[in-house]
Parts: sequence; structure tokens; C-alpha cells
Amino acid sequence: MDPDDHALLQAYAREGSQAAFATLVQRHVALVFSAARRQMGSHDLAQEVTQLAFIALARHARRLTPRTPVAAWLYLVTRRTALNLLRQEARRRAREQAAVEIAAMKSPSSNWPSIEPWLD
Repeated sequence: MDPDDHALLQAYAREGSQAAFATLVQRHVALVFSAARRQMGSHDLAQEVTQLAFIALARHARRLTPRTPVAAWLYLVTRRTALNLLRQEARRRAREQAAVEIAAMKSPSSNWPSIEPWLD
């Protein structure tokens, strides 16, 4: 009989068992990736969210109690991670757009030489 998720998580947390953690990843990677893919709309960003979710699992392995279903915990972390990444991407795009607009305002217009004499 295969060990349950919590037993695997405890083996990883206590003994550093990479095999136990790999088994957890194999069991839940499809769930995490599919949830991330639906929320991100991008394969590459979904892969990043998936990786971040499992990093979070590794970091919080000792804190999860036997009453915490690992799949549900991973789904919630995936959701929060996806939202945070979407916000970061939106802020990045806004900064890039602002930089483009500022650069466009700073560059001289091609009509400037013909307009300049008329200003004064």
C-alpha cells in the first residue's frame, strides 16, 4: 500500500527524503499545473506557478498537519501564487507602457524643424 500524502510529507520534512517529495510531486503535479494553466492562460507562466507551488510545499512541509489535505493546500497556494504573478505581470506591463510613452514624449518630432520658427 502506498503511503498517504501526509506520511510522505513527514518523511520529507523529518528525513529530507527526496523520493517522498518526488512521489508527492508526481501525485499532484497534474492538478497544480492544470489549475495554474486555467488561471494564467499561458503555458510558461503556468509552469512557473507550478514550480513556485511545490517550492512552497517544500518550505511548509513541517507546518502542515495531518488534517490538512495536501491537494487542497496545493490548490489554494496555486491560486494565490497565480494571482500574485498576474498582478506582477500587470504592473510590469504598466511600467513598460509608461516607459514607452515617456520615451515617445522625449524624442523630438520629425516636424520640429518646420514648426520651431513659428513658435516665437
